[in-house]
Amino acid sequence: MIRGLTAVLMAAVISSPVAAAQVKFSYSKLYTQLKHNYGENHPDVKIGYFMISPTDGDTCQITKAWMTKKAHYEEFEIPASQELPLPIDSHLRKVNPDVFIETAGTQACDISFQVMAKKSFGSEVTEEQVNNLVPQMTTMMQDLGGMFSSWFMPEVEGVTVHFADVQPELKTSEGRAINVEGKVAIIRLNEMKTGERVFFPQKPLKVTPWIPQN
Repeated sequence: MIRGLTAVLMAAVISSPVAAAQVKFSYSKLYTQLKHNYGENHPDVKIGYFMISPTDGDTCQITKAWMTKKAHYEEFEIPASQELPLPIDSHLRKVNPDVFIETAGTQACDISFQVMAKKSFGSEVTEEQVNNLVPQMTTMMQDLGGMFSSWFMPEVEGVTVHFADVQPELKTSEGRAINVEGKVAIIRLNEMKTGERVFFPQKPLKVTPWIPQN
């Protein structure tokens, strides 16, 4: 069963320099979740991999990441969101290269996948966009959970917006204010009016599901 929005895979820690921690994975292990991005019933939602601190759950900074198999080597360009930009390729799964990830600091981080919006948002998100994402995020999480996951998995009821820096409250076109807890804001679908827009003071790093914690 998936707990919350992420599921943690155990990584084998290998020798690392003083200022960085390095972990190693097989591509085929990561492909197990990535393949769900091909699903036709959630075209605007994807799985993204991140390195997560085991102590506080914060996203770790990836300083370097690459794939290698014999003489072949490919280094990844890491975006500001710190998502690991793995290609999704069934042929690559058969070749099964090793994936190496270095993170800042000496403590090894865990790799975690998150359900998230494919689209990068700029200065706002609309009620129509949130209304489109919410059922697709629920479907993706059910696909990840397996055949009977719809029996026990709660539905997504909004989106969580993640920023790089601490933000003030968000404003909407209806004059509402949405609270921001540090770098994270929750937009509840049932509180949005038809056509309402939520304005962002900073471009979000990512948009993930919000599930009420009962």
